[in-house]
Amino acid sequence: MIIATAGHVDHGKTSLVKALTGVDTDTLAEEKTRGLSINLGYAYVPSDHQETLGFIDVPGHQRFINNMIAGVSGIDRALLVVAADDGPMPQTLEHLDVLALLGLSQLDLVITKVDRCEEARAEQVAEQTQALVTQRLGTRADVFYVSSVTGDGIEALRQHLKKAVPRRHTGGDQQGFRLSIDRRFHVKGAGIVVTGTASAGQVALGETLTLLPQGAQVRVRDLRANDQVTDRAQTGQRVALCVTGKVQLEDIERGHCLTDPTLACPSQRVDAEVSILAHSPNGLKHLTPVKVYIGAQRLSARIALIDHAGSTLQPGDQSLVQLIFDSSVSTFTGERFLIRDDSESINLGGGRVLDPWGPKYGKSKSGRVQWLSALKAENAEEALQRLVLERPCVDWRYLARCYNQKPDAPLPTLPKGVISFTKDGATWVATATSLANTRNVILNAVEQDRNTQVEAHGLAKPQLVLQAARKTHVAIVGAVLEVLLKDGTLVLADGRIVSAQSINRSDPTIAHWLAMRDELKIARLDVPVLSDLRSRIGLTELELKIAIKHGMSNAELHRINATRYAMADTLRHIATGIIVLAGDRPFTVVEVKEHFAIGRKLTIELLEFFDSINVTQRNGNARVISNAKVIKQRFGD
Repeated sequence: MIIATAGHVDHGKTSLVKALTGVDTDTLAEEKTRGLSINLGYAYVPSDHQETLGFIDVPGHQRFINNMIAGVSGIDRALLVVAADDGPMPQTLEHLDVLALLGLSQLDLVITKVDRCEEARAEQVAEQTQALVTQRLGTRADVFYVSSVTGDGIEALRQHLKKAVPRRHTGGDQQGFRLSIDRRFHVKGAGIVVTGTASAGQVALGETLTLLPQGAQVRVRDLRANDQVTDRAQTGQRVALCVTGKVQLEDIERGHCLTDPTLACPSQRVDAEVSILAHSPNGLKHLTPVKVYIGAQRLSARIALIDHAGSTLQPGDQSLVQLIFDSSVSTFTGERFLIRDDSESINLGGGRVLDPWGPKYGKSKSGRVQWLSALKAENAEEALQRLVLERPCVDWRYLARCYNQKPDAPLPTLPKGVISFTKDGATWVATATSLANTRNVILNAVEQDRNTQVEAHGLAKPQLVLQAARKTHVAIVGAVLEVLLKDGTLVLADGRIVSAQSINRSDPTIAHWLAMRDELKIARLDVPVLSDLRSRIGLTELELKIAIKHGMSNAELHRINATRYAMADTLRHIATGIIVLAGDRPFTVVEVKEHFAIGRKLTIELLEFFDSINVTQRNGNARVISNAKVIKQRFGD
């Protein structure tokens, strides 16, 4: 559990941490000379939950507010420190606002220097500060009265913190690792070391991470979590990584980010939800320049108002916005941030990221606002359940990536009536109702074209997809159209899509293909030779050639050799079965023959065909799988 101090300068934050841990977190000579914390300080003690308590001591002076904000990003708990003799001061309020805007709910109020005043004064300060906590955080804090000089109250606070329950971190193994760097230095004999609080996922020794914004790949050489040597670190821990790669110490700055390489996708436009402090002296106009603090990073940006476009976001208001950064930033859905004015003199507000990759155009369209509203959900599964009821289909991989989930994150259990399908390398989720509606949209478009055209019938495939997508979504149109072509409801003839029913009436030559296709579907895996197929369906040799031409033009039919043709579905089924049968070992003709219960000659012809397209590779009397990706490329999903 990571605990940070907060409060006005000279209210005893550093002394309190030293009294609790025995560690003086002021390490700079200037800090010791001036008696003033400038940089972040760190200390660690064990807790009662087999966890280490990590303390981050932050500077209290207004000049070092940037360091303070970097220190409290990603913490679990805060100690709001107020001196009994002074009471709440300007930075007490400023720091309290920072904690509130970053969404912190676990806070303890520590009244220090009680040895300097009467008990009644300390209680008065506690009551006054508690009112501010309730006003800004909406909760009450436990109060502790301490003196770092006499030791009064220190043990009670220490035991309270040791027994405190750590904040629950969501995401688990499916999330990619993320670390916003707040310190970097060189260790003689080891190399470059970076530190920060892990905001998501986990990392292990030897793994490769991407350093952003440079995009450089670095390897984890050594690892410490909460000041303990370990081989694995995870969300919520203070982490120190010794990294190696094509990067120099001077290339790394505070706020740079280490991420899972599969999720290293920075952006300059981030859609978010923003709230303005009720007591902020200023509102926000459209495209107001501001400073955004996210992780340990501070960036210049402009705020484009989505809900309040053309007006001003007033103190106390909330709005959907797009943060337009001057430089790229790596973030994820749910990450908190703080907004200060462009001169960095006051806190304006804060919020949380919704979509890390906001569009340049169309940010205020109803469908976009609907999407962003769903991303207010705590996790990707909840967001998916909302979206699938509101949209024709949902790109699961994009949604999961928003929530910092790895590309191989499995689909959650889908509700009844909701299915998934793959199209163009993406996994889409839709309701059965959406699929049925899309089917009707496509068929109605084809029928309308047939009724309005006098001579040439049929729609070009791109034209049909574009026309139907206006009423639904291009991905679901493509998937449903593929099914309609495979089951024969629609036919691709001479590059145009028509209904099978209209073809049977208007073009008898294509009817030959339909007859051939039906016979091959009946035959299934036992693919007949052409002479046998021709006699079964009663076609002349010319009619059979015409049928083959139509079947191959829409990629439903494939040539095995001069005497045998097979349906794409059949070849995909057999090739997939061979891959499962073989695993990582060589396999033989006999094994394939017995597995599919087909003839030896047909088995050999099929394997020679798969050899020719590089799915398999022959080595003597055995074969191995060469390139399984060819199956999808040649025969579809």
